[in-house]
Amino acid sequence: MKIADKFVVAADRDTVWKFVTNPDNFVKLIPDLQKYEKVDEANFKTVFKIGLGMIKGNLNMAFKYEELNPPSSLRIVGKGSGIQSTADLNLLLQLNPSDGGTEISWSADILVGGLVASVGSRLMESTTKTKVREIVEGLKRELEKPSKKKK
Repeated sequence: MKIADKFVVAADRDTVWKFVTNPDNFVKLIPDLQKYEKVDEANFKTVFKIGLGMIKGNLNMAFKYEELNPPSSLRIVGKGSGIQSTADLNLLLQLNPSDGGTEISWSADILVGGLVASVGSRLMESTTKTKVREIVEGLKRELEKPSKKKK
């Protein structure tokens, strides 16, 4: 399944770059995150909940930053398994200056096999798009936070 979109955040390109290339920050965007382990600056592991209809469980994913071209583009590759399924993610982010902010163009290629793939593409596509929307909204929220802490 391939999906792509773009959006603008009110943060400069260097700020966006620093945020998305730091695993400690990036994992804040993953919906239903259960566990996170930073392996090094370019690799991290996660466990997160997934639910597709009657299929619910945890998915273990290992992520790696690749093709880093600061501050304009990067690729994040993820491989995982869980709930009798496999998942491969290839996410490309392009960061372009845009009227005092940054336009983030992204494309994701997601390949799922096993039990989750048997659920049907319509349900899987709908759930994936919902999760992607949560990640995008989280990215906007994190990058557009005022510099002083809110309670």
